Amino acid sequence: MALKNVPLSISVGILATLWTYLSIKMSLPTWSSFVSWAFFFVAGADTKAFIKAGAPILAGVVFGYLTLFGLKVGSGGTPVIAISLAVGLAALLLVIMMGWELFALTPAAFGAFAVFFAYVFGKPAVDDIYSLTNVWIVVLTQGIGLLLGYLSVFLPTLFAKKS
Repeated sequence: MALKNVPLSISVGILATLWTYLSIKMSLPTWSSFVSWAFFFVAGADTKAFIKAGAPILAGVVFGYLTLFGLKVGSGGTPVIAISLAVGLAALLLVIMMGWELFALTPAAFGAFAVFFAYVFGKPAVDDIYSLTNVWIVVLTQGIGLLLGYLSVFLPTLFAKKS
């Protein structure tokens, strides 16, 4: 067993503890930040990871919000068909966007898309699923996750022995 990740592990553990406490106290979805935190590491865990993961995450939230409007179409089974088509179109567009370097980390976009839906249909801050407040909360907590990722990598360097 290699012990090279002990400083990183301690940093992640402390930050996860602090974020869990703060997010519960502020009534923010703790888990949302853990998703984007993971994508920060997938994106390389460096300063470039903010953009590599952040742009697709933002796109995923925006596309998630826009697909909700499929529910406003028609009556009976029509809204289910409409939102299904909207989700399919969003998925298609997110994959097409993968061809642009800024949005190449498409799994982060799909992750944020899923986070947005889980939050809005779970326990949102505002019961109106079309409220931009819910969008801002997801964007905020996803951004906090990216920041936590950066801090979890940066903090161990403060304590590393200088050669």
